[in-house]
Amino acid sequence: MRNIYFSFLGLGIRNKETMKYYYSPTTYELNGKLSPETEFVQVAEISLLDASPFDEVFITATQKSYDAHFKSLRDQLTSLISHISPIPIILEEDMTPEGQWKWFEKILSHIEPGDHLTIDLTHGYRSIPIVFSAAINFLQKARNISLNAVYYGVFERKEELGYAPIVDMKEFYLINEWADGVSRLVEDADARKMADVAGRSKDFQAAELNDEKVIKAFDDLTNTIRNVDVNNVASKANQAIQVIKEKKKNASETGKILFDLVIDKFITLTTDIPVSGKYDEAYFKVQIEIIKMLLKHKLFMQAYTVMREFVASIGMLPFEMKGISNKKRKKKRTEHAEVFVKMFQREEENWDFKNKAEICNQMMPFYRELEKAGVEAELRIFVKELAQYRNGFDHAWTSKAKAYEDIEEKGEHFFLSLQKLLSLLQKNQMLI
Repeated sequence: MRNIYFSFLGLGIRNKETMKYYYSPTTYELNGKLSPETEFVQVAEISLLDASPFDEVFITATQKSYDAHFKSLRDQLTSLISHISPIPIILEEDMTPEGQWKWFEKILSHIEPGDHLTIDLTHGYRSIPIVFSAAINFLQKARNISLNAVYYGVFERKEELGYAPIVDMKEFYLINEWADGVSRLVEDADARKMADVAGRSKDFQAAELNDEKVIKAFDDLTNTIRNVDVNNVASKANQAIQVIKEKKKNASETGKILFDLVIDKFITLTTDIPVSGKYDEAYFKVQIEIIKMLLKHKLFMQAYTVMREFVASIGMLPFEMKGISNKKRKKKRTEHAEVFVKMFQREEENWDFKNKAEICNQMMPFYRELEKAGVEAELRIFVKELAQYRNGFDHAWTSKAKAYEDIEEKGEHFFLSLQKLLSLLQKNQMLI
């Protein structure tokens, strides 16, 4: 892990008489301290910083800017940090997309994993600092670099202030991490990055997201989804969306955009009526949305778990129709619903429930209703195979030579079958 100072060297202004390029000497200010007068912002920064921890100093330049200024810059920097000799990185003056990519890759070759960077973007040949600035997000992920500072010398304010202030733009680069946090939240149902970024952001940066209630709502919802707590997803989604909508009323423009992304993503998991805790129509609709979300994000183990749960939950319908307490609901789900799933994995003449025969007999009236409605035939088409795939995940595929190669395609097939089942149940008015 190194502490690196990284800067860019441009041509500056051309003297029309001598045809040489130069930078005007000025005094710079950083953190309330003034530098000696110098034509190089890099010299000003090094003189105002504790430069002793720096392990390397890299100066990116074109051949022209190197020839014009590097020797003078090097001599001045070396007088301040004698233990380091600035290393030049010479880039070609190629503005094509291919050339820009070469710039980035050449710079990248000098940055090691875990480096701590202090960057100055004040000078540089045309768009080179812009390219590097855009690449910081890549470096944070691919090389796990840390930003100590991202400086810019505001030379234009010299006449107004008597010196040129150096501003640290590091906080703005959190926008990359905000984008990553939101992406993980809406694409992977993972709120951890969002919570981490919110905790490190200043109050002026989407402060409404750095709110304990918001973070807890995100965390509760995404944990519920990823842990396949299907009975509580709808209530957690309702709570999260309610908190978000309330916070959105007074949110910043950035906050509104981020909140809208979250609402659009998770609104399908909510219900218009309070969550009943029953195996009712709202419950089955939410299960369909959870399965769709999990399959989209390739969380196949969780998706297959919810799909099997969907089938088992159909076995709870006759008890919900008659009315059942929560205590008995849990017991019936453990015993009766599991027998119900197994009833579709073998032909009726091959059933052998042994000590579960009484439970099977209790399920038979409902089973016959499903036959008449065409639901039994649809279940029998795919439940056995669905159970095989789900069991493969449960046992880490140790009973197989390897995991099935069509898990994604089969997942979509089973999902469509479950959608068809839901339509049949609705058509035959078998849902409360």
